[in-house]
Amino acid sequence: MPWLIIIILILVIGLLLAYILLYKKEIRDIAKKVELINSNDTNKKISVQINSKEIRELAYQLNDMIGHYKNENIKIAKAQQEFKEEITNISHDLRTPLTSIAGYLQMVESEKTPERKKEYHGIIRRRVNTLIKLLDEFFEFTRIESDEYILQFEKINVSNVLTETVSLFYYDFIAKDSEPIMDMPTRLIYISADKGTLKRIFQNLIQNYLNHGTGNLYVSVKEDGKHVCISFKNHAINMDNETAERLFQRFYTADKSRNKRTTGLGLAIVKNLINQMNGEIKAYIENSFLVINIKF
Repeated sequence: MPWLIIIILILVIGLLLAYILLYKKEIRDIAKKVELINSNDTNKKISVQINSKEIRELAYQLNDMIGHYKNENIKIAKAQQEFKEEITNISHDLRTPLTSIAGYLQMVESEKTPERKKEYHGIIRRRVNTLIKLLDEFFEFTRIESDEYILQFEKINVSNVLTETVSLFYYDFIAKDSEPIMDMPTRLIYISADKGTLKRIFQNLIQNYLNHGTGNLYVSVKEDGKHVCISFKNHAINMDNETAERLFQRFYTADKSRNKRTTGLGLAIVKNLINQMNGEIKAYIENSFLVINIKF
């Protein structure tokens, strides 16, 4: 009888040792797989050979952590690329007027005719004003991003503010040979917002149309249940939904040459201000029209 107990104990110990060895081997394999995944750009996941709840849970948690790590790396790489593009765009936007100013200053210095000097001075003045405008947009965007923009909420008649803002661009519409087509409600519609900020939002949207849009500008205000919807729409033949969705990214402009001397911050400022006033904004293409919808 004692011999039977000893044999059973030896078998149990042997099985335990075998199981421990299997555990150690599995852990070593997992460590090697983690090292391989960490040192190579691969989508492989950790798999296990033994049917152990603890080992399976370890593999699951490691796969989840690796997936999160890879996603974060992708986000970082994307952010770095966007940052490089932003720096390039800022450099281009600032360098272009500065180069032009430097060129015309040389021409002024070498020019002896008073009339030509006066012409060059006028060009330089316009380039300086363009540069000031660019810097002002950079400063304003930075101020809004850093939460230094203080809002004063009040009850506002949306149609009145919108009509008033559109009227400020009367001569700009004439120069563009276009007109704003307004679709305003017969009843008064109010929202809680900062009046100056709401006006700035409308100004940026109209200015964006004047810089980049074609055809007439269609503007409408309507109620949608508990929300107030404000829509800006203009013809955009060569734009797709992917481009439309990127319009609110900072420094993004559909004009790749950036010849129109815009920073690409106008719509980014719009989105930021609307978010601060608890609103929503989206852009999409519908029947060759760019539609920008605001909802409060």
